Amino acid sequence: MPPKPHTSPPEDATACGLKAVARRLGIREQAKALRPGQILEAARDEFCQRGFAATRLEDIARRAGISKALIYVYYPTKTDLFLAVARHVTDPIKGADFVLDPDRSAEDQLRHEHVRFYANLLQDEHTLGILRLIISESHRVPEIGQFYALELVGGEIESLRDLIRHGMARGEFAPDALERLTGIEDIVIAPGIMIMLTQIIGGGVQYDLSKWSQAHLDMVLGLLKAG
Repeated sequence: MPPKPHTSPPEDATACGLKAVARRLGIREQAKALRPGQILEAARDEFCQRGFAATRLEDIARRAGISKALIYVYYPTKTDLFLAVARHVTDPIKGADFVLDPDRSAEDQLRHEHVRFYANLLQDEHTLGILRLIISESHRVPEIGQFYALELVGGEIESLRDLIRHGMARGEFAPDALERLTGIEDIVIAPGIMIMLTQIIGGGVQYDLSKWSQAHLDMVLGLLKAG
């Protein structure tokens, strides 16, 4: 008589129940982690399509597949939600995730961030749409105006200073490069802001973006290296 195949003993009802609860909790935690991103993407699309004033939270909730009440858990007001979207789409432009590499050339790191700045600024329709709203709503909603002045244009200044100090220490930049830029660090990204405004306003003005980007980089390096 052939031996019976080995089978695991059946789980009792309690064990099965605990595993089911664990699975449900895992799914809920994953869903909870995904919700802010889902809300931001839905809000980004609604704001770009309808504008700031005409966008309703219920439309955002419907697009995200959640309840309107859940939005308030993460973002108490529509302005808070818009600012979160603005940070989400502009952080790549500002190089918010930049980490200085002490073993790498300062100029090389600057060139890399410069290329990424232009790529993120000009090649994403949603980014331009949100930037357009930031400009148009800054005079009407003070919090948006503050975001533009303090975070978008004036953001990540300390990271820039660290990069310049690194270049000075390696002898790549002039010994007084940081001193000459103190208080006017925004000048480093000013040509990028101008091309951003040109893209937003339109009017048929066309630039050779590759040539513009290279000229911008040459100006910044010339300023940092000038003796």
